Amino acid sequence: MLAAEQAEYERATAGAATLVFKNSLNETEPWDSPIALLAGVKAVIIGGSGEFDFDGGREEGHEVRLLSKTLVKRLSPLLDHLFSHDIPTLGICYGHQIIGEYQGTRVFHDTEQNKVGTYPVTLTEAGRADLLFSTLPPTFMAQYGHKDSLESVPSSATLLATGARCRTSALRYGPRIYTTQFHPELTAHDVRWKLAHSPGYLPKGVSAESLITESPESSSLIPSFIRLFA
Repeated sequence: MLAAEQAEYERATAGAATLVFKNSLNETEPWDSPIALLAGVKAVIIGGSGEFDFDGGREEGHEVRLLSKTLVKRLSPLLDHLFSHDIPTLGICYGHQIIGEYQGTRVFHDTEQNKVGTYPVTLTEAGRADLLFSTLPPTFMAQYGHKDSLESVPSSATLLATGARCRTSALRYGPRIYTTQFHPELTAHDVRWKLAHSPGYLPKGVSAESLITESPESSSLIPSFIRLFA
């Protein structure tokens, strides 16, 4: 799964950037020294994995929930540095939730919003005026796969995109730090593959084909982010 997700980001950048991957589970990385960690880096993408939840409907104290809290604490010096220096950052899905938690918003298992598949996303007025998101049409399709959601828009964030099944689809903090609950790095093929290898995401009695369509506009987001900010 790790190799597959790294390959997805390599493809999504469309050759516009050289990627250096850092694993937040690796305690030997200099997490307390963001300058060393980001040496030579022009922009940051914070992704995640379907293996981790802040809630996920698991019992309180579950090791997966505790690990999410540990990761936020480990990444806090890096996040402090990114925010204080306004370093171009894109948080995706779990990365969206990590930054939301860091900014003081509860991440919880909302059965009305948790979902997998392709869903419409609509830009807000702020999204239509935003430098990055104005490159997208007012409404577009995007790939989702999440159990948890942000309870509210953090006070430091601007809501850029929303949807009937995902109220906080995209946020911006300051001028150059963005987060999306949807997955701009994924194609319809990627989601089908993930559903076949990630038990618990596909609802019982529902076929993957009935939930998934292509999302070409969403796929343009990462190359645009690199072009504009990196």
